[in-house]
Amino acid sequence: MQKHDRKSRFEKLKEEQFDLLILGGGATGAGAALDASLRGLKVALLEKSDFSAGTSSRSTKLIHGGVRYLAQFHFKLIHEALTERQRLLENAPHLVKPLPFILPTYKLYEKPYYSIGMTMYDILAWKGNLPSHKRVSKEEVEKDFPALQTKGLTGGILYYDSQFNDARLNVNLARAASKEGALVLNQTELLSFQKKDGKIVGGKVKDLIGGETYNVKAKVVVNATGPWVDDVRLKDDPRTYRVLSPSQGIHLVFKKEIIPCNTALIIPKTKDGRVVFIIPWEDHVILGTTDTPIHEVSQDPLPLESEVEFLLQTGSEYLATPLQRKDIISAFSGIRPLISPEGNQDTKSISREEVILVSPSGLITMGGGKWSTYRKMAEDLIDRVLKEASLEEFGSSRTAKYAFPGKVGYSEDLYKEIQKMYKVSEVSAKRLQNFYGGEVFIILGKKPTPLLKGVEYFQEEVEWFVKEEFALTVTDVLARRFRVQFLDLKFAAKLATPVSQILAKQLGWKEAQRKEKESEAIALIESLRSTYDGKGK
Repeated sequence: MQKHDRKSRFEKLKEEQFDLLILGGGATGAGAALDASLRGLKVALLEKSDFSAGTSSRSTKLIHGGVRYLAQFHFKLIHEALTERQRLLENAPHLVKPLPFILPTYKLYEKPYYSIGMTMYDILAWKGNLPSHKRVSKEEVEKDFPALQTKGLTGGILYYDSQFNDARLNVNLARAASKEGALVLNQTELLSFQKKDGKIVGGKVKDLIGGETYNVKAKVVVNATGPWVDDVRLKDDPRTYRVLSPSQGIHLVFKKEIIPCNTALIIPKTKDGRVVFIIPWEDHVILGTTDTPIHEVSQDPLPLESEVEFLLQTGSEYLATPLQRKDIISAFSGIRPLISPEGNQDTKSISREEVILVSPSGLITMGGGKWSTYRKMAEDLIDRVLKEASLEEFGSSRTAKYAFPGKVGYSEDLYKEIQKMYKVSEVSAKRLQNFYGGEVFIILGKKPTPLLKGVEYFQEEVEWFVKEEFALTVTDVLARRFRVQFLDLKFAAKLATPVSQILAKQLGWKEAQRKEKESEAIALIESLRSTYDGKGK
C-alpha cells in the first residue's frame, strides 16, 4: 500500500545524503530527476501538489516545433523541438502520436506564402519521420475539417505535428525516475533552506498529508517549480529580484458533434496576434489558447470571462456553425512560467527558450521552455548541475533513447485486442491503449470492474493510480490520471464518489475524510463550470 510506502520514503528522505534535491514535479523537474538518476546521481524529487498539477497538465497537448516561431526567426528553438518530437514519437508511442493539421487559406497569395514557411519547417525537421507539408484543395480541406467556414476558402496547407497526453507523460516521467532510483514524493512542501557558510546544503520540508517535517541533506538544490520559481528564490534570499513574467492561457472543450473534424486546425493569426488551435483530443475537441499577462499565481487558475469570450469569437469566425457557451463541456487554464530577467512584461514576445539562473547560495533555477523540449531542458539542467557542483564524473545524459513505461508491448492495433478481451467500445479500447500501452493487461487483469454501471472507467485503474502513480486525492485521479476533468466536467462530477470510495480504501481514509476529499474535488469542478456558464451547475 502506498500509505506504508510513503512513510518509508520519508524515512529515507530524512536519513540519506542526496547529490541532488529537485523542487517541482512538472515536466522540467520530473524530466531532470530521470536524467540525473540515469547518470547515477542520488536524487530526491519533491512536488508540493501533484505531478503536473500546474502548468504541465494544462498545455495545448502538442509536441511541436511551433509554427508561429517561424515569424520570430527562432530557428534553433524550432529545430530542437522538432528533434525532440521525433524522440518522443519513438520513446513513448502510446502517449505521443502524429497529428495532421489544416492551415486554411482564404486569399490567393496565402497558399504559396504559407508554403514557403512550411518548407522551412520541414527542413528544420529533416531527421523526423513525419510527412512533409503539401498544398491541398478546397474540397480536401472540407473533407479533413468539415466544421470549417468555407465562404471564401481557397484551400489550405496540410502539415504534421504531434499531440500527447501531457499529465500522463508527466506521471510516467516520475514513475521512470523512481524506477531508476530517485526518491519521489508529492504533497511535500519546502519550508526553508538550510545553509552552511552561505551555501545551501539542504532544506526543511513538510509532508502535507501526514503533517510531519523533515530535514533533507543535498549537495545541490534545483528550483524547477514553474510559476512558483520566485517564491522559492525568495526563500533562498528575501532580497532577490523577481524574474517571472507569468502569462495565462486557457482552453475550451467541446464534443466532437459540435466541431466535427478529422484533423486539427491552426488559425494562423488572431486579433491579439497569436495562433489559436482547434484540436481533436481524447474523442473531444479543444480550442485554445490565450495569452493574458497576470500578476498573481494560483494553484488552480480559472479562465477569465474575457478569455472565454475571445476564444468563442475567434473559433466562430472560422467555423460554419458559431460556438455558444452552452456547447462548452469543460475549460482549463494554465500559467506559462516565462522568465524575463530584464523585466519585459510583453509575454507574447518573450522567448520560450529555457533560462538557467544560479544564485550566490548555489540554488539553480530553471524556467522558460516548453513541453516539446523538456528532455533537452533536463539534459542541459543536469549538465549545469554537474558543472556547478564539480560532479562531472557522472557523465552525459542517457535519456535520448529511454523507453517510457508502457512502450514494451504497445502496438497501434493493441486496442483491437483490448476490445475483444474486455468487451468495451472502440473509443474506450483506444483510451486504454493510449493511456497504458503494453501495461494495460497488467492493470486491468482478466475482468475489470466498472466504476459505475455502463461506464468504461474501471476500479482497477484507480487502484493502479494509487499503488504505482502516486495518486493521493480525488482530483489527482479525475484531472491528471483519468483526464475526465479536462474533458467533461459533468462526467467528472459523477465519478467523484466512486473514485473517493476506492481511494478511501487504498489510503485508509475514514468516512468524514472521504466526504471532505470528494467535496474538495466537486468544488473545483463547480468553480470551473461557473467560469463559462455563469451558474456553476
